[in-house]
Amino acid sequence: MSQTPNLDTPIPQPFYHFTNSSWHPATSPTTTTTTTTSTPLQTLRLTTWNIDFRVPYANQRMTKALSYLSTLHDSSHTTPSVIFLQEMVWSDLLLIQQQPWIQERFYITDVSTGNWALGHEYGTTTLIDKRLDVRGVWRVRYSASRMGRDALFVDIGISGFGDGDGRQTGPEDSILRLCNTHLESLVSQPPRRPMQLRLAAQFMRGDGPSVPHAAILAGDLNAFAPEDLTAPEECGLQDAFLVLGGQDGTEESYTWGQQLSEYERGRFGCSRMDKVLFCGGVEVQSLEKIGAGEKIWIEYPQESDSEESSETGEDMWVTDHIGLQAVFRIVR
Repeated sequence: MSQTPNLDTPIPQPFYHFTNSSWHPATSPTTTTTTTTSTPLQTLRLTTWNIDFRVPYANQRMTKALSYLSTLHDSSHTTPSVIFLQEMVWSDLLLIQQQPWIQERFYITDVSTGNWALGHEYGTTTLIDKRLDVRGVWRVRYSASRMGRDALFVDIGISGFGDGDGRQTGPEDSILRLCNTHLESLVSQPPRRPMQLRLAAQFMRGDGPSVPHAAILAGDLNAFAPEDLTAPEECGLQDAFLVLGGQDGTEESYTWGQQLSEYERGRFGCSRMDKVLFCGGVEVQSLEKIGAGEKIWIEYPQESDSEESSETGEDMWVTDHIGLQAVFRIVR
């Protein structure tokens, strides 16, 4: 007899670090030993990007995406980073685990698809800078979803950094809660995305393992319908793009549509599907687009040695989404 999955409630999961040539659970989020440090977390850099799972050449596209992300997250950066990824498939998780720069500098939340909704081939995953003090990782599966969508939360201690091995080095008094989510696609009646965002916002404010000092949500919010324009404010969340002076409906705002075929772009247009939202004691310092124009080259197969063609291949977009990168300052 199958067990009904827990919906709209936190489901703890491990996170992993690379040691002894393989990935291992770093530590149980509920049994982590804590010591003190005098180095509080001041700023955080957050990157979010959806890598389209539907189109072919998944390995080639993800390899290019990870290579691009490595240039944004080299060891010279002093600000700790977190990377949110959506529409990951099993092969993407394997590629993530194989990257030396990720092995060296990041925890990962998933080494398999086991934490995703049963029967769904894609999901979210998060990469967490090893300098951060990870207090817990957990998911909330949306009951208002027909597509297995969820919110992946990571709690970060903001009183101090971690030691790089999954052990906390700061007192458990302040939490920065991070939420990676991919809201429902397409049109539905009643609209599902506002219900999903409302639930995520409740956990951002404290309906979870602890009450956070601040919270940041980012991801593919599929925001293309009229109700999506007002949902963040109705949920008590600030929109980083708007706070920094951006305007909806402008070329600057769009994160989806530019990297589609002419037919698809004419049919669906462009929209600001991807967003960074926040509440509590943080201030957004900057927000920029990332990943625009990234492509791979696909060689055409030749049926015979004698066959000649002026076209040997074509460019393919890495993904249909443009990503976002934000920098936040902790307000104490």
